[in-house]
Amino acid sequence: MGLALVWGAAGSGCSKHEAPRTPPPPLVGVVESRRMDIPVIDTPNGTTVALEQVTLRARVRGFITERLFEEGSFVKKGDLLFVIEEEPYKIALESAKAMQAQAEAAVRKAEQSKVRETSAARVALDVAQLNLKRIEERRARALLARNAGSQEDLDRAEADRKQYEAQVEADQANYDQAMADYEIAILAAKAQLDAAKAGVRDAELDLGYCRMTAPIDGRIGIALVKVGNLVGPGQEGGSYTELATIQQLDPIAVDIRISSRYLDRATQLVQQKTPVELTRPGVEGEERHQYNGQLYFIDNFIDETTSTFLSKASMPNPNGTLLPGEYVKLRMEIEQLKDVVVVPAQAVTESESGPVVYVIDKEGKVAVQGVQAGLTTYQGMRVLFGGLEAGVPVIVEGLQMIRPGMPVTVQPATLARPVETPTTAGADAPTEAPAATDAPASAAPKAAAPSPKKAEPAAGAH
Repeated sequence: MGLALVWGAAGSGCSKHEAPRTPPPPLVGVVESRRMDIPVIDTPNGTTVALEQVTLRARVRGFITERLFEEGSFVKKGDLLFVIEEEPYKIALESAKAMQAQAEAAVRKAEQSKVRETSAARVALDVAQLNLKRIEERRARALLARNAGSQEDLDRAEADRKQYEAQVEADQANYDQAMADYEIAILAAKAQLDAAKAGVRDAELDLGYCRMTAPIDGRIGIALVKVGNLVGPGQEGGSYTELATIQQLDPIAVDIRISSRYLDRATQLVQQKTPVELTRPGVEGEERHQYNGQLYFIDNFIDETTSTFLSKASMPNPNGTLLPGEYVKLRMEIEQLKDVVVVPAQAVTESESGPVVYVIDKEGKVAVQGVQAGLTTYQGMRVLFGGLEAGVPVIVEGLQMIRPGMPVTVQPATLARPVETPTTAGADAPTEAPAATDAPASAAPKAAAPSPKKAEPAAGAH
């Protein structure tokens, strides 16, 4: 009997269940929202091009006799680079000078001609003879009137007078023609002299073209012809032979294609000579160019096919580490957002109703707060344009363990090292900084969706 009671008591103890324990509130890390000045950075892609480029061409026909540069070296404006055989052009110049001397002699001869004086003297002589004949005619007429002379004498005197009148008219016409011929001869001789001088100048130019100098400072490429090659235009005036190309590499330019909707902002940036940084592919990843440049140019038309316009940046390149044709990425500050509210980028999550952050209410429970989140991040902080004031704790750690209304235990969050480079985040943003979301680097960034006047940057490349 006693054993049964003991067994019954033991069985009764095993049938009781302990009450379930309440799990402790999850531990979350929080960071207070704060205000900051945020630079808006754009990172368009570009292509390096020479600021100036000149292709040397042979303007006269002949054989290359000298090449006076090392291929790939830097040359100065005025440096002698090629020499074409000069002897034929020296002979042509001497011939042209001889023709000029002959023309100068012809001018002097025309100017010193005595044909005017000779014609004038002949007219004067015939006028004197005419006057004499007129006197003789009057005498014969008077003698005939007094019956002291004959009609025959009068007729002879009258005929002589008419003869000399005609002679004077002819001599006067010859004199007028001589005067005209004198002026025309001088003009013709001077025209021949001008043509001879032009021939000399042309021969001098041809001879000068035999020596080709560098028109700009820059780096010269490979020599496209060798010493001994025949160069110059074809026999029937064909294309001129290309000899070498010089490119100005310091500074070097970067071409940027920008969407037309950013024309106003890009114009302001160019007028302000906005500083520009450049990164390029290197052996160990992206490498930053040692020198900063600036925007300096906007083209005068928009490409109707792509709806973009060309802008240029100028980059110092004293060491020649940049060459034309390289694909590079630029970085420029296009705007400053003043005194805006920011939170850690990981605190902002997307919901069906839009961006939200999780905050701690007065009872220590989780609450959802809708916000107007821009796409800009800076040092790991994301810009908010509305929905949250500064000084509010937001949850950044333990987000996967919470739900609205849940009590939580709060501790300061441990953030990763902040990103030093400001950038833009979102679907259209470049991916230079770790805080930015994945997106093509060539897209046009937007700073913030709710406030286009503040948020939308200017110079996104397309």
